[in-house]
Amino acid sequence: MQESIFFGVRILLQEEIINRVDLERLYQHSLAIEGIRHFQVNPEKLAETADYIRKELKAYGLQVQEQVFTFDGIPHEFKNVEGILGDEKKPALLITSHYDTVQNSPGANDNGSGVVAMLEVARILARQKMDNFCLRFVSFTQEETHPIFYSRLFKKRLELGLVDKKDRYLRFHTQQLVKNFLKQFWRLTSTGKSYTEGAKLTFEKFKDDLDEREQAYFSYLLELLQELKNPTDWIGRTALVGSTKYVEKAMKEKRNILGVINLETIGYTSSRKHSQLIPSIIFKFFPKYRANLRQEIGNFIGIISDKQSHALAKFFCQQCKKANIKLPYVNYCLPYNFETLAVKVRDSLRSDHAPFLKYGIPAIMVTDTANFRYPFYHTEADTIDKLDFHFIRKVCQATLVLRCCLRSFFPKKQREKPLLENF
Repeated sequence: MQESIFFGVRILLQEEIINRVDLERLYQHSLAIEGIRHFQVNPEKLAETADYIRKELKAYGLQVQEQVFTFDGIPHEFKNVEGILGDEKKPALLITSHYDTVQNSPGANDNGSGVVAMLEVARILARQKMDNFCLRFVSFTQEETHPIFYSRLFKKRLELGLVDKKDRYLRFHTQQLVKNFLKQFWRLTSTGKSYTEGAKLTFEKFKDDLDEREQAYFSYLLELLQELKNPTDWIGRTALVGSTKYVEKAMKEKRNILGVINLETIGYTSSRKHSQLIPSIIFKFFPKYRANLRQEIGNFIGIISDKQSHALAKFFCQQCKKANIKLPYVNYCLPYNFETLAVKVRDSLRSDHAPFLKYGIPAIMVTDTANFRYPFYHTEADTIDKLDFHFIRKVCQATLVLRCCLRSFFPKKQREKPLLENF
């Protein structure tokens, strides 16, 4: 009897908590954040967004800190912004996002949607008492590109007269060539080729179509990629920079990170048939919940994990299934470790959970699957009018309920053991 009463009280508390998710707040955050957030094209907006996140987390009553880093030759500071709820010395669950964009996109979905969800979850949980746990809300910068890598390529494009100062290609031929080159390059690297191998093979395929300036540019690109000989070498060196800096610092400080929930591009849905690209491997491995994969309808959230993170992914999916949430999902439980993922399913590592997986920390990516569904991915059309805020609200709710069940998921022994004690 006592147990049933306790269970009933917990359900009521969960209901009360998830009902606090405010659609208007989500929308207002998105309005404030939308805009190109790129260090080269719009450094003011990038800095403004970091400041906005910091002020919001501080207003909620969280302990806020920034991890600042710089690069030689780049006249800007870069900041990871973190809000801490509870005792920072306690074992921590991280809820993360990234706030930078590519050079041409206002990034309402990628990844403004992840940022606004993270902020709303932080606001609501700031009222909750934290016993034996710490929650860390972290928004990373430079997920999209490494400043030095981008700056060198941009400088070369500018010197060769291929682009203007806004990094727009001056000839249609060059613009299409680069687009097709990258498409082939990503196809090769997603099937296990290193960046070095992928670039060489792609260059061989396209070299006869290059004029003298284009030849010089792609030769320079190959030169920059020469050191990336292993499938995992790109992490922190061409992208995922802020999260790599963060996890390296956590290693040195021997923090006990229990797990990471990375919110990455979570705001777009479609009810149309064939609006979702479904790789054939999905039908072999992945269970589903109210997600019509056979008709390729893009109305679900994807939860992506490696072998060591399956338990955390499954736990998140359980929250999606709750009667008061009912968030359609596909659980991408990939049966591989980190190194194998980098070879067989590189796309599963294209966000800030990857550096944590690299160091053995359970981490999942929660996503609408980005370019596998979103037709405005990395374009000027990634704007607020494309977002499904009711869908974002459900993602927030599933994340909130996860917090309510932390004690049941993480055993006491796991909470007390330093996860990074061997580093």
